[in-house]
Amino acid sequence: MVENDEQDERKRYQLWLQSHKLTPEIIETMKAAAASFPYRPLISVVLSVGSATIENWLAVTIDSVRAQLYDHWQLCIASDESAGQSIELMLARYMAEDPRIVARHSPGRTAGAPIDLRDFVKGEFITFLDQFGQLGAAAFYQVVKRLNRNPLDDLLYWDEDKLDSEGRRVEPFFKPDWSPDLLLSMNYLGECFVIRSTLVEKLGGLRRGFAPSQNYDLALRAVEQTDRIAHLPEVLYHRRNESVWLPHLADEVAERDLQSTRAIGEAVRRRGEDGAVDIISPGLYAVRYDIRDEPLVSILIPTRDNCQLLRQCLESVHRNTDYKNYEIIILDNDSAEPETLEYFKEIAAEIQIHRCPGPFNFSAINNLGAAKAGGKFLLFLNNDTRVIRRDWMRAMIEQAQRPEVGAVGAKLLFADGRIQHAGMVLGICGMIGHAFRFKSCNAQHYFGLADIIRDCSAVTAACMMMRHSVFDEVKGLDEKLPIEFNDVDLCLRLRQRRYLVVYTPLALLNHYESATRHRIHVPGDLEVFMKRWGSCLKSGDPYYNRNLTLAREDWTIAL
Repeated sequence: MVENDEQDERKRYQLWLQSHKLTPEIIETMKAAAASFPYRPLISVVLSVGSATIENWLAVTIDSVRAQLYDHWQLCIASDESAGQSIELMLARYMAEDPRIVARHSPGRTAGAPIDLRDFVKGEFITFLDQFGQLGAAAFYQVVKRLNRNPLDDLLYWDEDKLDSEGRRVEPFFKPDWSPDLLLSMNYLGECFVIRSTLVEKLGGLRRGFAPSQNYDLALRAVEQTDRIAHLPEVLYHRRNESVWLPHLADEVAERDLQSTRAIGEAVRRRGEDGAVDIISPGLYAVRYDIRDEPLVSILIPTRDNCQLLRQCLESVHRNTDYKNYEIIILDNDSAEPETLEYFKEIAAEIQIHRCPGPFNFSAINNLGAAKAGGKFLLFLNNDTRVIRRDWMRAMIEQAQRPEVGAVGAKLLFADGRIQHAGMVLGICGMIGHAFRFKSCNAQHYFGLADIIRDCSAVTAACMMMRHSVFDEVKGLDEKLPIEFNDVDLCLRLRQRRYLVVYTPLALLNHYESATRHRIHVPGDLEVFMKRWGSCLKSGDPYYNRNLTLAREDWTIAL
């Protein structure tokens, strides 16, 4: 076993690399398969060369293309006079050695101008490279293998890692499958992906005015034109760690954030939304949509006794909520303590209180609350929560109002500040896990995924918002699941109807998990849930990479 701190995660990746190494036998098998693919599209690699190019790095990048196990490619190198004579001579040597390499020299400094791909790039598909990147030998093999099964794919992306100062592979990013909200929060597709040439032509190519985020801008525009997007869960791209090599990295990062937020903002407006884009941290962003018409939100809070918990919850809502158009509906399941009954009398003039007698059934209680609610939005909230961030409700409405979104979940913290919930992951320990549970809230975990808005398979109803109409459409929570799995079941039914389930860390609360009741595992709930969704759990979570562990909730590498 390898322990689970940052240093040992590097060791885990080295072990993973050893177990996934391309042996000579595997390489020969892939070459033979690549030669016999019925569909063998030409893939054009576009590589820009300018004044900042380092000859040794450029050679390694070019050699990574030449080493491809799939051989039907074209390397298109665009250079200008700033590249220097030694670079031009090197390119001439490469062209003489390999007719698949073509270079176009443009007079003047053209780094800020668009690359004219016409009469230059011949491939059916295009990928973009620079001197910081290297392709894995099996990159195009895996792309074309996928295209032979799904020839209509328009955009394909892969997992990637970094190269440290000594050329060692580190920091793998095992990515989720297609996640539209994650792409608005970070360029998770990366700098290098494969895209159909006709789509690039339709989009007008790279917009160099968005440099150094022009590839991100292209991806944002492309996914508006196609839903044929494929993820290859293989580490097929390696990028030099720019923090080691760029002398003015802070300036580069600032410019990248500026152009990325500009590209995201344009994408939001193209999609008919209004809002702003905030920078969470370098490379991580948050779209803050304008809220339409200040709709009424109905907050549904089931409770039984434990008056101090309920009081703390309600006081935090009133004190720490900057959105004012909400109603609170208390759903009381047989409270009997005098203190609780007295508190109900105190708040009865301002808050609805509905009796829900009988055995505890979370689904039935909240369904009753929804029937009593007058809000356009329903906000399911546990009584053992406490609001931390004042714009929490706004952050949830921003997402829940979008017609493609079915449910929105919050970031929940334990009392000591560790993460309790940052979205759910299917298949953890054979069931369901909470992303990053027990990890520190003050540290960035796995490329910042706990800190950004993203799609996930399910969120907890300890704090979950959805449109009232959507709740009615799916006929609410399933009362056959009285205690466990009812929120996951609801989210999965939403996803069956092609709704997105969105997690937002901008809705931040404490959750004193199971403070009201001891955790109960009901065999009947488990049986119902597994009969309905067991195959879904086994097939894997689309927002969680198969190369990550199912033994824990910390997103470490599976060995």
